[in-house]
Amino acid sequence: MKVVKSLNNNMVLARDEHGNECICQGKGIGWQKRSGDSVDTSLIERRFIPENQDESRHFQQLFSEIPEEYWAIAEDVVDYGRSHYGVKVSQKIILPLCDHMAGSVERYRNGVVLENPMLWDVKRVYPKEFKIGKYALELLRERFGVEMRDDEAAFLAFHFVNAQLDGSTHGVSPDTMATLAGHVIDLVQQSFQITLNEDDWNYQRFLTHLKFFVSRVAQRQTYEEDSHNELYDELKERYPHVYQCVERIADYILINFHYDVGAEERLYLMIHVERVTRRSRNRG
Repeated sequence: MKVVKSLNNNMVLARDEHGNECICQGKGIGWQKRSGDSVDTSLIERRFIPENQDESRHFQQLFSEIPEEYWAIAEDVVDYGRSHYGVKVSQKIILPLCDHMAGSVERYRNGVVLENPMLWDVKRVYPKEFKIGKYALELLRERFGVEMRDDEAAFLAFHFVNAQLDGSTHGVSPDTMATLAGHVIDLVQQSFQITLNEDDWNYQRFLTHLKFFVSRVAQRQTYEEDSHNELYDELKERYPHVYQCVERIADYILINFHYDVGAEERLYLMIHVERVTRRSRNRG
């Protein structure tokens, strides 16, 4: 196995004898390694095998952005779910799980707590996955001293639900999914006069959110609305262009699908639109 490039002291992008790429993690495995060097296989603690070049780029982006300690926590959570509740998920779930946990800890430290309007539905419909989410929160509390609410456990549970669906679009036809999600992406790009980077992990997170959003639109599902959402009002004032973009999306959905996008759904759209357009907006 040869090094393609060293990602950091403890991670390398490597290629095996069959020409397949993998990312190897282990203490000191990337120390002073250059392209073409042999990988010390005795140091490998974990392997991540991307399915294609796009996924490989996503892996590398995440590895460069997320502290290594989250990987061990994510693996512990996945092992717990498999051994205690029999969930059948591939190692690919570790990537979005790490990403979500790191983002959650950062949000809580900054005083940003998101309510999950589907909390009680998740607890009732996906009890095993919710308990796995609770286990993850306990590990994060022990490691980082951050107390998180059950809402976050429900968010984490959806990673396991989605992974077990194996690419399913939740009963929505592929045509409907592609058409509606495509129009939403077009509206975002038109609103900010940008072209979104499809190789960026934030774009992939946005697509994942759109799948759930499209499913709710197609199945006429709605969130139970709070009478007042302070975070929605705060984001509306802080990111007026993002708010206007989401209003355009809501108008498009109402006109073409006769579905009224509520404040809770607009809140989550604003969060994802702000994130996926952040770099382009900062350059502008």
